[in-house]
Order: sequence, then C-alpha cells, then structure tokens
Amino acid sequence: MKTNHNIKLGVSLYSYQDNYYFKKFDLEGCIAAAAGAGAEGIEVFPDAMMPEWPYISDSFVDKWNGWMERYAIEPVCVDHFSDRAMWHDKQLTDDEMYERSVWYIKAAHKLGCHAIRLLHNEHIGLGISPYKLTDAAIAERLLPVAAQYDVMMALECHSPTNVADPIHQPYLEAAKRLGLPYVGLQADFSSYEYCISTADIIDAGMQGMRADVLNYVRDAQRDAYFSGRVFDFDEIADKFQALNPTEAEMKFVLRQSSRVSHNFSSVDADGGFSAYKTLKEYAPQLVYVHGKFYDLDDDGQVDNMDYPKIIDALKAGGYKGYICSEFEGNRRMNGVGWVDEIEYVRRHHVLMRDCLGYNE
Repeated sequence: MKTNHNIKLGVSLYSYQDNYYFKKFDLEGCIAAAAGAGAEGIEVFPDAMMPEWPYISDSFVDKWNGWMERYAIEPVCVDHFSDRAMWHDKQLTDDEMYERSVWYIKAAHKLGCHAIRLLHNEHIGLGISPYKLTDAAIAERLLPVAAQYDVMMALECHSPTNVADPIHQPYLEAAKRLGLPYVGLQADFSSYEYCISTADIIDAGMQGMRADVLNYVRDAQRDAYFSGRVFDFDEIADKFQALNPTEAEMKFVLRQSSRVSHNFSSVDADGGFSAYKTLKEYAPQLVYVHGKFYDLDDDGQVDNMDYPKIIDALKAGGYKGYICSEFEGNRRMNGVGWVDEIEYVRRHHVLMRDCLGYNE
C-alpha cells in the first residue's frame, strides 16, 4: 500500500518465522502476507529464506522483482546475522566475518534493498556470549564496500542499549573519520518496554513458573509507568518474597525488572519519561526502525510498550524512513498453541497506522 508519508510501514519477514519454518508459507507467501497487512516494504532474511544463499542468481532476482511488482511492495532491508558459529568445530575469524558481511551488502544491492541490519557486538549491550559478532573494526573495513554498493549498515540499538548509548559511537566515528556515512543507528522498540510482556509470562509458564507470581511484578511495573514513576523493584521486594518465589521466578523478575528500570531510568522536569525525549532528539539520525512487539491486548495496544508515545517521539523528531513490524511473540507463545503471526502483524499495522494518523 503506497503512501506519501515520511514514516512508512513495513514488515520484517522474521515475524513470520514459524509459518515459514513449518512450510505453511514459502517466501512469496510471506511477502503476500506483509502486503496484506498493508505494508509498503519488507525486511528479508536471505540465509533463511533464499535457497541459493550466499549466491543470488539473476533468475532469482527476476522472480524477486516480479513479486515486488505483483504485491506493490518494496525491498527495504536485508538482515545480517553475524553467525561466527556456523561451523560446529570453529568460530569464523575476523577476515571470514568480513567476507561474510560483504555477501550481505552485495545481496542487498542485488535485491534492491537500501540497508542491511548489522548484527554487531553491541546489539544487546556488552556482546552476546560466548562469541563475538561483527565489531567496529570490521564495520570500518566494510564502509568502502557499503559506499560502493550504496547500502547503509543499520546498527540495531536493542535493549538494554538505546539510541543514545555511547557504546555505538566507535561505528559512527569511523564513518565520520573516513567520510563514508554508510553506517547509522537503528532504533528497536525493545528499548521502550515498561513492563514484562504477557508473552514472556506465557513462555515462563512453560518452564514451570507461576503466572500469578510474575504478574504481581508486571502489575507493579505498569502501575509505576502509568503513574509517571521510575520502577524500583526494592519497593515491592518484601511483598514479592511473601509469595515464596522459586529461584527461577526470582531470576526471571530480577532480569526483567533490570531491563524495565534501565529503559525508563529517569523522568523529565515536565513529568515525562526521558526515554521519549531522547528518542525525539535522535530521530533525525535514525536510518531504520524495528517495531518490536510480543503481544497485543484486547484494545489492540502492544501490551508492554507505549506505542502512541514512541511513535509521537519519532514524528516530533522528524524521523523519515521505515518502521518494520518485528513480531517475536510467536516463539514465546507457540508452546501453548499455534500463534497466528499473520493476524498479529495485521493488527500491529492497524495500531501503527492509528498512531501515525494514517487512518484519518
């Protein structure tokens, strides 16, 4: 669905991972589902969804371009997975990781995408143990390649980081030093989770944790957020202990509470959370956005993120580009019954269009 809006809506085909994995939909089916949700663009995973990967033939490109025309949709981003552990007996070296990254840039160019989502060491803070991902030194080596193929490397700023985290600066400084502005920031809405998602509680229940115990913390987090207060687990610790939490339940809520406290660590003088002000300030610098979500409530709202405020911050800051739905509730909730990824993404697009004023 083509629009003239500065902020366009798309779908990361990652959202349809189970439909694809269980062969309910092939690649064309996923593209058709995204178009059916009203998306203007898509993010694709070539190593998961393109049998020829890492080689993309001209005949496949012809088929790909035909799909783009048929479904009136445009290719936006190729997802780069920094899989150093692709071999069972070794990790890829930095040189091998560089060569693998070049494949993604070339693939994006050939498929007509203007960006790759670069999975990098700082993706979730201090790196994903036990192995390294693409780092700033490798990204610097990739900058001339990205410039040659006119493909932007989008650094996903994922919770517990955010767009203002200085941990991303070495990448941006390399681009500035070389005069090659082909790496930029990608906001991920995980940085704006104000409480535990119901999807995570369902997943925890599959591991034997009690929903009423976890929901006690979720309710306290929601009460703090909607009262304009920074959530502090210590304020409810004694009452939580009275519920006799198991070790697993305690670890779960402490991890989730730390995430929420980090995302909303301060309040402005006017009573608003600083996280939204920061997102507004950085909006002009963003090159891409992931509209992460796990579950939707009966009112069509994302159950643990304030989408109206997130999108208002992007609009007010002057963001121009795509927000692509990234549904991750599937792998959390499928243990208790098949999750309709197609319907979830469709409803998510209704919500985002409402927040952007499209439906007016």
